[in-house]
Amino acid sequence: MLTSFFGKSKPVHLLIIGGIIGLGFIWTSFNNSSPDFDVITFIQLVLLLCAIVFSIILLDFIVGKNHLTQSNAYAIFFYALFIAMFPVIFQNPEIIWANVFLLLAFRRIISLRKDSNSKKKILDGAIWVTVASIFNFWSFLFFIPLWIAIIRKPNLTARETLIPIVGFFAVLLTNAAFQLLANDTFIWFFSSKQPIGLDFSLYNFSEVLIPTTLVLTLLLFTWLIRILRLGSVSLKEKSNYMIFFTVVVASVAIAVCTPEKNGSELLFLFAPTAILCANYIEGSDKRNYEKGDVAEYWFKEIVLWIVCLFGLLFLFL
Repeated sequence: MLTSFFGKSKPVHLLIIGGIIGLGFIWTSFNNSSPDFDVITFIQLVLLLCAIVFSIILLDFIVGKNHLTQSNAYAIFFYALFIAMFPVIFQNPEIIWANVFLLLAFRRIISLRKDSNSKKKILDGAIWVTVASIFNFWSFLFFIPLWIAIIRKPNLTARETLIPIVGFFAVLLTNAAFQLLANDTFIWFFSSKQPIGLDFSLYNFSEVLIPTTLVLTLLLFTWLIRILRLGSVSLKEKSNYMIFFTVVVASVAIAVCTPEKNGSELLFLFAPTAILCANYIEGSDKRNYEKGDVAEYWFKEIVLWIVCLFGLLFLFL
């Protein structure tokens, strides 16, 4: 049973999930390779694969370090298989790199619940969000959960609210200097703003529509479950819920605003959705349901199998 296999976090889970993503990446890259494939292209593909695998490892670290889930592998299971459902992601390096940097920012945002090294965490978060915005302009919306996390942190000072501005301009000036030296121009600054994409025509194709429907259904369902449980959590946990919900909303907004709508923009939703799904699935040991609702156990098992089968199907379709 998948609930039992992924119910405990083990290194073998990363190996299996990383292997599936690696094979899918190679398969997709081979099928879409151009005749002028060269060493530079090969290096770029290797770096992209490393970035995707790194994002899986990073998510596993974030949920474990901050206790966003119990000690299980459900989060990386959902995250990796969501990626597998959309092989088009492998062909969009800007989306991949922006997502990696937003995950690094998310790590800092969620850790602001603790008051240690706050200034460094805030500065790091602002830097990572700004770097992500270089690859995907609308990633700057992640400043919203960053500032909310800052406002809600313990022992807030006025100086800490200004740190994100310092991080933003540090990256902006560094990139300006690089562009001036490399290209002798500031055109990048005026062309960096991307229009909001409103062309959803590619969603008419089943290979995009079906997995999108599954991911969004899981997001809405697990989010509703999380909200219904809000009344039973402590005041401290409610504050953490608020920060996480703003991360979800910001991720949705980034995906909606991304110019090209081909399914790859949904990558920004996968990490928070995977965490929500893991929260819902965890604790699904059949022994816990012997005197309860066994149907709920089997429902969760079916959800895992559907995600697994959809991931493998659309990855190698």
